[in-house]
Amino acid sequence: MRTEPDPQVWVRRSDLRDLVDVDQLRDLLGRTSRRGERVARSYADSTASAKGFPDPLVDHPRIRLWRRLDVEAWLDANRPGWREP
Repeated sequence: MRTEPDPQVWVRRSDLRDLVDVDQLRDLLGRTSRRGERVARSYADSTASAKGFPDPLVDHPRIRLWRRLDVEAWLDANRPGWREP
């Protein structure tokens, strides 16, 4: 008999530094802009909702959290040069 996974995700406090919220995503996406400024929240939201963007580890009405490694891998593939200052 197949059981469904528990929809509740537990995150340890020590794991929080490895997660990215929308605000941090704004900073990461801003690195690719010409002036290096943060992008608008609406832009970060639309990017995070786009096909191909990693699924959030936590998807709650008040917060979405992604694994930093997944987001950075997506940025490497879709925003070349984002790591450069």
